[in-house]
Formats: sequence, structure tokens, C-alpha cells
Amino acid sequence: MILADLDSPEVAVWQLAESCGYTADLPVWTELTAGQGPVLDLGCGIGRVARHLARSGTEVVGLDFDPLLVGDLNRLSGDEPVRGVAGDATELAGVDLGLEKFEAILAPQQLLHIVGGEVSRQKLIEGVKERLETGGLAAFAISEWVPGESREVEVLPDIREIGNWVYASRPVAVEDDGDALTVVRLRQIVAPDGSFEESHDSITLDRMDRHTLAEEISEAGLAAVRTIEVPETERHIATVVVVACHADEIDQTLES
Repeated sequence: MILADLDSPEVAVWQLAESCGYTADLPVWTELTAGQGPVLDLGCGIGRVARHLARSGTEVVGLDFDPLLVGDLNRLSGDEPVRGVAGDATELAGVDLGLEKFEAILAPQQLLHIVGGEVSRQKLIEGVKERLETGGLAAFAISEWVPGESREVEVLPDIREIGNWVYASRPVAVEDDGDALTVVRLRQIVAPDGSFEESHDSITLDRMDRHTLAEEISEAGLAAVRTIEVPETERHIATVVVVACHADEIDQTLES
């Protein structure tokens, strides 16, 4: 499965290098969407999760804020049953996705950490409720980390070669302010002629845990019904997937 190639914009290549080596969560999304469809993948990017599910025949709509990533997803997915749409996940209720409701809505990896804080996150979850079919499920992935001091990081880089271009990226510092964590990466490119360039990129992740998320899910009219632990790997911290459904469906089950 080719997620980026020589015709991809640089933002797509960096996502391939920095994010698409992570596969530990893919069995979880496969399990949760088995027999479900259509599926909405929020923050789909170039399709790490969406195209994985589509290859098994699941119909997937991917939503991402960056039209360049969405365009590359649509270009490279070919005949797979996946379609990317550019739009804001925090305005989900009003985004034209071609479908009104979905049997499963997924928010993988870091999405809830980067949408802009509690207010934006709540808007996203409320939008999920509006777009979720009766009897459907929503699943939100988060990372829980212990507060610590800001520090330098020494790890091997993530490396991808496309054609004769080499892209390397590695985290070099973690800045922890208690409420958020900023990861600074060193990006390096080696061109076919041997020329070299480097730059820094950073991403800030809002701190949250499963209990906070469950409360926010409840405030939106959904109910958290299950948590799934995704263990850490040699290169990635552990994550938690919180699964939810419409709250009134839980009430009906209890009444019966």
C-alpha cells in the first residue's frame, strides 16, 4: 500500500515518515469496525487507518483539515472504497461528507490532543453524536503521560526513502508545561544529488486522560462503554481507546 510517492506534497511525505510507522492500533480499528459501514475516520491524513480498513472492503470516509493530505489520499487510494473530504472536525455537524450518518466514527492517534483545547474538543464530540447512527459506535484514541521536566531526547530517526530522496525525522526535545506537551522534531532531507537540508517542527499535545474524556463524552450525550489498551512499542507510548455509543441506548438497555 503506497501512502505517499514522488508526486506527494512534502506535508504528506513527513506524515508518512513520522506517523505511518505506527501500526499497533490497527487491529483495534479493524475489530471495532468489523461488519460496520460506512465508517468515518476523523483526522485521516494520508490514510494510515482509512486505507487499512478500506483494503478489507470497509467503506470509509476520511475527514482532514489539510486539503493537501486529502488530495493525496484520494489520488493514491485508487479503486479502494475510501474517500477523503477536507473539513474541520470541530465543525463536524455541518460538514458535507456525502452521508449524514455513520455506523462507526473513529478519532485515532493524536487528534483529540491537537484540536485546540477543551472547547474545541467538546464541539468535536458533540458533532460525533450528531453524525453517529443509532446503534453505532464512536471510538476516541488518547495518550496518557506522566508530567515531567522538559528534556532533550535521544532516539533513532524515523526514515523513509522515496525514489532517491531520503527523509529522516526524530524527536530531539520534549517541553512539558503540565497542561500540554510539545514535541520538537529535527527533520532532515537528503536529495538525490547528495545535497542536504534540515529544519525543526513541533507539535503541542493537550494533556488529558480517560476519565476526563469519559466526562466530555457524557456531556455531549454519548456514553463511554469500553476502554481498550494499546500497549507501548519500542518507539511509541501506550494509548487508550475509549469506545462510546448514544447515551439513550444505554438507558434503554437498562430499562429492558
